[in-house]
Amino acid sequence: MEQDKDPSADAEIHQLEVQLETNPYNYQSHIQLINLLSSSGDLERLRQARENMSKSFPLTEELWLSWIEDELPLACIPDHRETVKSLFDRGVQDYQSVKLWIQYCQFMMDNMETDQGLENVRATFEKALTSAGLHVTEVCTIGLSTFRLTVCLAAQRERVESIYRRQLAVPLLGMQMTMRDFEDWLEEDEEVPVPVKLAYQKAETKLEEILPYEDELNSNKSNSLEAYKNYLKYEVQKGEPVRIVCLYERALKDNCLYSDLWMEYTTYLDSKLKISSVVLPAHERAVRNCPWVASLWQNYMLALERSNQPSSKIKEIFDKALTCGFSSGVEFLQLWRCYCNHMRRRVKEWTEESHEVKEWRDSLKSAIEYMQHYFGNEGDSTNLLDRCWARLEAYKLSNLSEAQRLWEIVISRHGRELEYWVEYANLVRTCKDVQSCRKVLHRAVQSVSDNPEGATRALLSLEEEEGSLEDWDSSYARCATRLKIVNERRTRAAEKEMSQMKEGEELAEKKKASRTEKKATKKQEKKAEKKDKAQTMKRKVRESYSLSPARNNITLHSLCTVYSQAGMEGSQNQQIDKVRSSEPAAKKPCGESEEESSDPRKVFISNLLFSITEDHLRDKFSKLGEVLDVRIVKNMAGRSKGYAYVEFNNESTVQAALAMDREKMEGRPMFISPCVDKAKNPTTFKFPTSLDKHTLFVSNLPFDAKESEIEELFSKHGVVKQVRLVTNRAGKPKGYGYVEYEQESSASTAVLTLDKTEVKGRTISVALSNPPTRRGPPRQEHPPPPPPGRCVCPVRGRAKTQLQLIPRSLQKTSSTP
Repeated sequence: MEQDKDPSADAEIHQLEVQLETNPYNYQSHIQLINLLSSSGDLERLRQARENMSKSFPLTEELWLSWIEDELPLACIPDHRETVKSLFDRGVQDYQSVKLWIQYCQFMMDNMETDQGLENVRATFEKALTSAGLHVTEVCTIGLSTFRLTVCLAAQRERVESIYRRQLAVPLLGMQMTMRDFEDWLEEDEEVPVPVKLAYQKAETKLEEILPYEDELNSNKSNSLEAYKNYLKYEVQKGEPVRIVCLYERALKDNCLYSDLWMEYTTYLDSKLKISSVVLPAHERAVRNCPWVASLWQNYMLALERSNQPSSKIKEIFDKALTCGFSSGVEFLQLWRCYCNHMRRRVKEWTEESHEVKEWRDSLKSAIEYMQHYFGNEGDSTNLLDRCWARLEAYKLSNLSEAQRLWEIVISRHGRELEYWVEYANLVRTCKDVQSCRKVLHRAVQSVSDNPEGATRALLSLEEEEGSLEDWDSSYARCATRLKIVNERRTRAAEKEMSQMKEGEELAEKKKASRTEKKATKKQEKKAEKKDKAQTMKRKVRESYSLSPARNNITLHSLCTVYSQAGMEGSQNQQIDKVRSSEPAAKKPCGESEEESSDPRKVFISNLLFSITEDHLRDKFSKLGEVLDVRIVKNMAGRSKGYAYVEFNNESTVQAALAMDREKMEGRPMFISPCVDKAKNPTTFKFPTSLDKHTLFVSNLPFDAKESEIEELFSKHGVVKQVRLVTNRAGKPKGYGYVEYEQESSASTAVLTLDKTEVKGRTISVALSNPPTRRGPPRQEHPPPPPPGRCVCPVRGRAKTQLQLIPRSLQKTSSTP
């Protein structure tokens, strides 16, 4: 066996083990390691890998069945039999699994050797029916196994009848067949008892009500969350806790990463069921499935406290929650507040000597230091922890000096805000220290900037209720002086703002006048230039085609050229068209042809830099095969238009060239496509243009993000097939792209998990790809044909001169009618 081991597989296994020691919450790495060890046959390391994964994540039904299947051959050993039984016990706790319960019951039946073993088998069946007995579509298999067990044992008539009664009272698929079996089981002269009939009819009615919801679940297995929500809404209205719990368990098995569903379930258990043996395991599974949700950890801690669990257990859960890495400081703050509130509720006697008081103070101190260390002032931006601590010091322990010390810390950060000063003053006043309250409000009057009038009202209100006339006069003078200074500052600020606004308006007017003047000047210059050009062309026409004999030897092509340049293709072209057919067609100059006919050996390359030459392209593509011809399309001035054609010796090289599409050349991506006739083969988009449930559209990405980084981020939720970052023609990223998964479920999970998360300081948006419908180009109507005898060339208009400038040698003598 050892000699068949693959060294590369061993290296990969070692790499995965090292990776999981660093990051035990990498789900895909756990799966890969288990698969590799399962192939290698190393049972000890495989068992340890499964144990490690079970510590970090709940295992799926398939993982538990695979694990137990590998351990079953060793169940013949008594000690190992208990190990297998413990695996079954752990497996049925993670998710509701009818298959796992059936295997568990079968295992207990196979190892039933004594009367005690029989009792254990019965107890296991009872647990199975309690856990999954209301599963409408799958539980019949457990019931049939129970019947077979009871019949095989002995004359267990009462037990068999009891099991029939229980199953016929539950709405399950196939209950009609169960009723027929029960009737056959009864003796010939015995009828079905009336209570059984009534319970059966009630169950049938219930089954008819829930069948539409079951059908909706079966038809939407890939997206079952909405169907489960509708089903749960119906069951909650009916108010049967056992059925509600069973349905929640079914929903969570198929949607285990939806934190809102876990929140609904645990809240229902806390408020309605209130059974610790059911509530606490549900909370534990919730935080194992969604450890990134702080509110689930808070509810777990509260549930432990309701169940009178020891404080050490709550502290253990709290410490584990702190290692989960929540997305923001606010979630850590909520978690610390929850723990500090628990420590406060432990205090039975509020004295300085109390040990619980000391632990409560230590917890608040640790919370403040933790938030400041990891998040700075933004972690607890409103100083909630300090204010809560100060209130309890003042009200519970009558320690006003400590409360004032804490409030001075708060005021050092929020001294400009009236809200904090008023709360500080009220706390001191409640402790019967009017003089200290007056001092606090005096400082508030001098410091508050968001609402100085409110600060003065608070001070004067205190003097009206607590102070003497002298105190009121002194405070009134202080307030009047402060408000005068504030009003002067506001006046200066308003004048400055008005001045800046006026300057801005004047600058805008100047810019507008300057633009108008430049526009008028440019218009006059264009008009003068156009006039000079027209006069120059007219002079050229008169000079080039004078009536001298030396000038009469001209060609039709040169005559058309001159008239075309002068913009005078009017009525004169009527005469030229009559003799056009006698002139041979002029050969098109080299380099003016812009489109090539379809050729399977050619490729079309666009988005090139204008500095690229034919030699550059020949050197680039000659690595793929023999290049017959390279032609860069140029304009009339001989400059490159940014695209070209490359012809190869054979068609196989064309495919290699097409694979270089979007490869950069001198920093700019080339667009390479086959050389085809666009009229017969219009360009089509090579990616889906409608809703694609495998592909995600990711926007607001950092411009420096790489495809490898995006793939690493999204591969945590499934196998990524392709990552495409959209760029402009210069190759610069546009800040969005597409991520394609192999499975729709992976894409859905990634949307729920990664939407609104932060990547390199930017909050990305993740959604299923659904591009908007593109509008087609406007339909071009063909113009009507010209009247007979008219020129088919576009006519600019009647020229100013009405002189006949056609040489006499080309003119026809009009015949007399």
